[in-house]
Amino acid sequence: MLLLRMPSSDPGDVSGDLSTNQIQQLMSFLASKVQPPSSTPTPEVHSVSVSSAPSSSTIGPMSVCKLQKSLYGLKQASRQWFLKFSSTLLSLGFTQTFADHTCFLKITDTLFLCVLVYVDDIIIASNNDSEVDLLKSQLKSFFKLRNMGPLKYFLGLEIARSSEGLHICQRKYALDLLDETGLLGCKPSNIPMDPHVKLSKESGGEFVDVESYRRLIGRLMFLQITRMDIMFAVNKLSQFSQAPRVSHQQALYKILHYIKGSIGQGLFYSSKSELQLQMFADATYSSCLDKRRSTSGFYLFLGTSLISWKSKKQDVVSKSFAEAEYQSLSKSTDELVWITNFFKELRIPLSKPTLLFCHNEAAIHIATNVVFHERNKHIENDCHNIRERLVAGLFQLFHVRSSLQLADPFIKALYPAPFHEVFGKMGLRNIFFPS
Repeated sequence: MLLLRMPSSDPGDVSGDLSTNQIQQLMSFLASKVQPPSSTPTPEVHSVSVSSAPSSSTIGPMSVCKLQKSLYGLKQASRQWFLKFSSTLLSLGFTQTFADHTCFLKITDTLFLCVLVYVDDIIIASNNDSEVDLLKSQLKSFFKLRNMGPLKYFLGLEIARSSEGLHICQRKYALDLLDETGLLGCKPSNIPMDPHVKLSKESGGEFVDVESYRRLIGRLMFLQITRMDIMFAVNKLSQFSQAPRVSHQQALYKILHYIKGSIGQGLFYSSKSELQLQMFADATYSSCLDKRRSTSGFYLFLGTSLISWKSKKQDVVSKSFAEAEYQSLSKSTDELVWITNFFKELRIPLSKPTLLFCHNEAAIHIATNVVFHERNKHIENDCHNIRERLVAGLFQLFHVRSSLQLADPFIKALYPAPFHEVFGKMGLRNIFFPS
């Protein structure tokens, strides 16, 4: 979201029209010192450098060499590097956000400067290019950096920017995945999962290789960053990773056939999106054949841009369809709380009230009417969770017809026509296909 040019209704807001740059820290783990736990017993220690390491004849049998700098492979190396880098940013006047500890901000009346950190890959977003250059020069005095220029490729994400907005996809990653699995020339599929197929742990043919199945699941999970259209199918099949069968592997390959037909598809974030949050929450009742648990799903829009989504099997068995929907509403409001707090830290004002849509009227009545307390004591915490935030004005809860419920692909497999109709409204776009 920080990569977007987001319009604002507030004349004092300085978060619009941001430039984005990428830098990379070279040998990041070697830039931080090792901090051993205070409870660790300290034997006879020799603090030496590698070049001046003592010979075995000059040290005792119970002596050790004290490591001054982190090395690649140490468990605490990444943590020590982040502590070093974050403390440096804090000394330069940045503040660390509570909503996302990898995000650092410096905001004044005329300046918006944001730093996003992922290990040694760093994104800088700002409305002032001279401040970006100043920050780079300051960081170079502490670390050895490589200037990667404007943001175009970050952790497998291909980023294309224009005056209309921003497009993010994983085309190269998808091509490499198909090439690795030998399906680069396979026949494309128009849906990632067949709605007719019912999967279970107890049936589905012989067992298949566990390691290759898990590896492919992990690769597809990373592809979900920009491809929410495969999220339900991947999450469903990941539930069989302990003992996958032939039917599970065939369903997994069907996802790859679907990817073949939509390789360059990705998310488009419009530069003209309205600053209003809209969330759709949905659930399927007792959809898991093995444990009879329901599946929750939601997605969140900022104007016309999709910024958050989730599909997950619920933690407990629901006693009714209304209860399953209510648990989905509870998880959705948690996400709204987080994203609202993050917007406040970014000082991005929302132009209109936040809207939450649900197509189950019983769940809406439970959320808005305390009279239903007696029959819902077993989900009392969820009731209070939603009702208190609704009363506090965090969001407005509305009913939506099932035909207009856009969260359906996150909780169940759909046929081709409704599948493409729904995802056509979510900002998915393939810029590699001619319009």
